[in-house]
Amino acid sequence: MSKYMTLLFLIGFSSIVALSQTGKSSEKLKRADCFFGVHFDLHANEDITDAGKTLTPEMIDTFLTKVRPDFIQIDCKGHPGISSYPTKVGFHVKGFEKDPLKLFREVTAKNNVALFMHFSGVWDGKVVKVHPDWAITKSNGEQSTEKTSFFSPYLETYMIPQLKELSDYRVDGAWIDGECWAVEPDYSEASLKRFTKETGITDIPKKASDKYYPEFMEYTRSLFREHLKKYIDAIHQYNPEFQITSNWSYSSLMPEKVTIGVDYLSGDVTPQNGVYRSAFEARCLAPQGKPWDLMAWGFSWNGGKMPMSVKSSVQLEQEAAEIMAMGGGVQFYYQQNRDLSLKPWLAKSLSEIAAFCRARQQYVHKAQAVPQIALLYPTASYQKNASRPYSSGTGMLQGALNLVLDGQHSVEILMEHHLQGSMNKYPLIIIPECDYLEASFKAELIKYVTEGGDLLIMGTETAKLFEKELGISSLVKAEEGQAFISASDKIGAIRSSLALVEVLPEAKIISNFYNSSDFKDKGKKIASSAHRVGRGSITGVYFNAGSCYLEYKSPVLRDFIDNRITELFSNSLVKVSGSHLVHVAVNRLNGKLFVNLINVTGEHTNQSAIGYDEIPSLKNLEVRINTAKKPAKIVVQPEGTELSVEFNNGISKVVLPELKIHSILEVIQ
Repeated sequence: MSKYMTLLFLIGFSSIVALSQTGKSSEKLKRADCFFGVHFDLHANEDITDAGKTLTPEMIDTFLTKVRPDFIQIDCKGHPGISSYPTKVGFHVKGFEKDPLKLFREVTAKNNVALFMHFSGVWDGKVVKVHPDWAITKSNGEQSTEKTSFFSPYLETYMIPQLKELSDYRVDGAWIDGECWAVEPDYSEASLKRFTKETGITDIPKKASDKYYPEFMEYTRSLFREHLKKYIDAIHQYNPEFQITSNWSYSSLMPEKVTIGVDYLSGDVTPQNGVYRSAFEARCLAPQGKPWDLMAWGFSWNGGKMPMSVKSSVQLEQEAAEIMAMGGGVQFYYQQNRDLSLKPWLAKSLSEIAAFCRARQQYVHKAQAVPQIALLYPTASYQKNASRPYSSGTGMLQGALNLVLDGQHSVEILMEHHLQGSMNKYPLIIIPECDYLEASFKAELIKYVTEGGDLLIMGTETAKLFEKELGISSLVKAEEGQAFISASDKIGAIRSSLALVEVLPEAKIISNFYNSSDFKDKGKKIASSAHRVGRGSITGVYFNAGSCYLEYKSPVLRDFIDNRITELFSNSLVKVSGSHLVHVAVNRLNGKLFVNLINVTGEHTNQSAIGYDEIPSLKNLEVRINTAKKPAKIVVQPEGTELSVEFNNGISKVVLPELKIHSILEVIQ
């Protein structure tokens, strides 16, 4: 080693030692570069009289030193509309012993930690109580006690000025909560007048079954986009360095192309079954072309009688693995005490979680998925059928994703705007349950198949969209009921409506429904079939597989769909055997190939389990990677353990002795 290299090493080593001793970062990161954060909120009520009482600089400094987050988000104004700092713009708690925001800013600045604010936007209970005429009007004529109207002065006279006030505190940005997911249709006179002017519709729809309801939902979405653009542009004009997002914008809840200048994307994953939910939400955010992170709740709660029980470190690490494996940043949510102080015990738990995440950061953060399977998010269909402007009515899509993941396949969720012009990157495209596709998009799908691509169609309504291409000569929809399917020498039941189809002679019948749980009782109803279209193939599954799997998880259904996928896409980049409890994500980062393996054992799917603290390890997993040529080595990260590679006919086979929670295979050529 040269003297110059030795000097660089010592400087770098000294920096690491200094960081470990002081807990301070050498520089404050922009949100786009942040990887690990902690979110605190309180949703403060007005009756707090001692804000800041037990909050001390030492408390904050100790927390930051032990946990070393890139950023923290703290309470500012929650859904009740009460600010927990002495705002001069809005409404705040009754009493302060000190200014919590000023204190947090001073200590985070000293530690080079970015400070973001949790601020509720559309949802503001206090302002509509004081100004009832600022609230939306519900379809029954009543004023909302929670949601502000886009036709009120709220944004210009209250929200934007308060965000500017926060900027004057020199905070780094804001995470605006209570936004797209909280939006409700507004039946005020001003709103209806504009709707009629823009659409010509005078017959105002009030429920999902009414004519023109989809048009009214899209109109409401346009109002939200205006609201979002107005305050994003205003705060950026006031302070270009202020980094801001609207919670769940351009996500599974708002599945649209990014058209407004949010600085990053983010959302808080529902606390129950956070493992599968994180896998889903991460795949919805990852392709949107913006820096992103997801928030795992640090406690379980279902909104009902369930006690708010803190999750264990391993439980949260498992959720974080699903997020990190798709290239995102992670943050963890805990509540502040009523006086805005922090719970000291959190530092130990979060430092353990931070160590787990940080060990993987260089192998995952900002990684890009390698195109394998594309699972369509059918935005046009879901928005057409939505009962709310921005809702979470995506269970069938989540179920479809779970089926693919549980079959150990690497899969991305892509919206129409992601796939248009890029279909040929994907060996297989899966269309989940939906009942509508734009004509131009469907035409591009058919062209993709004709030129050699493969499509898997799942669902009774979906099959109707592709009758001709599937070689269906007749299709009748049967009402929901029980049916039986078979896969991997097993037979099992599903509950779904069925598409009762007959196919042309040139179509291939792959499987039939059974009349009972007896292999001797095979029926004539077709469960799946395939049809050649040009150089490609299209396979239909004639029941709602995604919805079935989300409601009643079944290994038979998992294998049934896995068999259909394998028939269409036998040359996948990675195959795992030894357990079905592994999720796979294949990425590239800095020119290197990384195979993420996530252990998904545990009680996270059990809605009665509010926590678990042990994840059984999976042993001796065989991983086959299509590497074309033998790699120089395959290394398990973050441990740095080299595996023995058996190479044959373009396939590199390794055996992973143990998968605890999340291991990353680095393929070094």
